[in-house]
Amino acid sequence: MRFSVLEQIGASLLICAWAIYGSHFLGETLVHVDMKGTAAASHGDKSESATEESASAEAEEVDFAALLASADAAAGEKVFGKCKSCHTIEAGGENKVGPNLHNVVGANIASKDSFSYSDALRGLGGVWEYERLNTFLTNPKAYAAGTKMSFAGLSKPDQRAAVIAYLRQNSENPPPLPEPKEAAAPAEPQAAAEKVADSEKAEESAEKEGAEAKPAEEAPAAEQAAGGGLAALLASGDVESGKKVFNKCKSCHSAENGGKHKVGPNLWSIVGRGKAKAEGFNYSGAFTGLKGEWTYEDLDVYLTDPKAFAPGNKMTFAGLKDPKQRADVILFLREQSDSPLPLP
Repeated sequence: MRFSVLEQIGASLLICAWAIYGSHFLGETLVHVDMKGTAAASHGDKSESATEESASAEAEEVDFAALLASADAAAGEKVFGKCKSCHTIEAGGENKVGPNLHNVVGANIASKDSFSYSDALRGLGGVWEYERLNTFLTNPKAYAAGTKMSFAGLSKPDQRAAVIAYLRQNSENPPPLPEPKEAAAPAEPQAAAEKVADSEKAEESAEKEGAEAKPAEEAPAAEQAAGGGLAALLASGDVESGKKVFNKCKSCHSAENGGKHKVGPNLWSIVGRGKAKAEGFNYSGAFTGLKGEWTYEDLDVYLTDPKAFAPGNKMTFAGLKDPKQRADVILFLREQSDSPLPLP
């Protein structure tokens, strides 16, 4: 049986095609490459790397001083529940697996004589400053290599800030809080410009009416005077309401007779007491420079804007803008005294 040249060529091509297909099929059978898995793995590596970079960037952006300024010591007490199996915190508390932590903020590292510290902690030196506490609580074993402390650390900055605020509350003379970054600084010139603009409008209006111009800054004082002023607010104030408002202050201040100093001084007999005169409390320079006694008027101005009254003070409370709330709080503080000043 004879084949034509074209038939021979066609048969050759068909055999080649089958040979190529067969080798490909055999290769796929023996060595199967999961391209989807490879792509997914590659994507996973990139995703993990991106997550780490994001976490690193987030850590760099956190202003820990700002977190401390707004930290809730009560929330820190709850987080501290994780530490209670190894540490006590009350004054005179016993050492457990770890040392008693009363007065730890600002204390020298490994300074409690009644506790036997590991070499890892004894070799650190220095003071438990806020930033050191933050770094230590993030990863104790990384900060003090060789420490016997089994606690893995707190990865969330807000939890660390809350715990440190709680530790600070249980330290009798803690160092001042660090200053937050000046992120809001640009707002101040704007506020000043708005005050100037308001003042200029008031002057223009007064000129048109032929009356003497009155600066805009005096408006709140004028409103208070129209309502009888501070004396009238104090005369009609509510001590129980002031006691409730004072709850905002209790994380930093005690007010009872013989109460201990916290982050701020005990406020017993504050009305009429000399400024920065609470015995046993370490005031900042912003307060030690103040003269005179705490009159009703001074307390009212101070509670309106603490930082404006004593520039540079470390008190984080923004103030009370409601005149009635201020009067009620002052009445409550007035009652926390054996010999309260007569009302104005």
